[in-house]
Amino acid sequence: MKKYMLFMVPCLLCLLVSCGGNGLTTPLSPTTNAPLSTAVPFTPTSAPALSLDDFQNKEFVGEDDIYSIYLVDRTGGTDAAPTGELLVFNKSTAQLIKMSGSFTVILAGGTIVFDDGLGKYVLLSIGTYTSRNAVVLSLQLQKQAVNVFCMSSGLYYPNEDHLFWNDYILINNCDTFTNRPWGMGEALSVTAIDLITGTETFIARSDLTHQYSVKQIEGHTLRYGETYVENGADWQDPAKQKTDEKTYDLTLLP
Repeated sequence: MKKYMLFMVPCLLCLLVSCGGNGLTTPLSPTTNAPLSTAVPFTPTSAPALSLDDFQNKEFVGEDDIYSIYLVDRTGGTDAAPTGELLVFNKSTAQLIKMSGSFTVILAGGTIVFDDGLGKYVLLSIGTYTSRNAVVLSLQLQKQAVNVFCMSSGLYYPNEDHLFWNDYILINNCDTFTNRPWGMGEALSVTAIDLITGTETFIARSDLTHQYSVKQIEGHTLRYGETYVENGADWQDPAKQKTDEKTYDLTLLP
């Protein structure tokens, strides 16, 4: 009897191993019958491009060779000097940018348009005199770059009142002295304005006997003019006014 029992135990173990197979030693891989996804993949879309036709109430402000400026949605001001939003239209690419914020301009030739030549900034020179309000628009940020400032062409109107260099604008500012016998006593200083930070740096500052005006940029060098007299009263006599040319290394700007 013992022999039979001993024989049955190994056989029983064999049967369990052979019959169980992978069912005892390796778990079966689970199978799933999840339905296939029918969701449509998300495709990002950009806002539709603006067109001048979208703004039926636009009013022409001014233009240069590349950009035209329009006022839309008046919110105040006067008929000649309205306040509203601005559109910047690139005449070469037909790109239209609506600037953020509100602006006051002068219509019918009272706003002169300039650009930096790099597609980054547009300058609006606003006024009816040689000293004018200046607004710089950042086309990348689609808003005003820095606070409104005053620039003047002085005796050099209508040229030589500003120059762009990188993210700076170099201007003749609106300093005045009572010993100047013309206009409002304009005695220009040359100033650099950082169009990112708004920081203002004096390059050449006028006084009772000196005044300055930007001329041109060659590489990193600003060339500007100096007009001076020996005595403050000598401004009354043009023959006593002398001129000189100065230079400034623009890489020295902060």
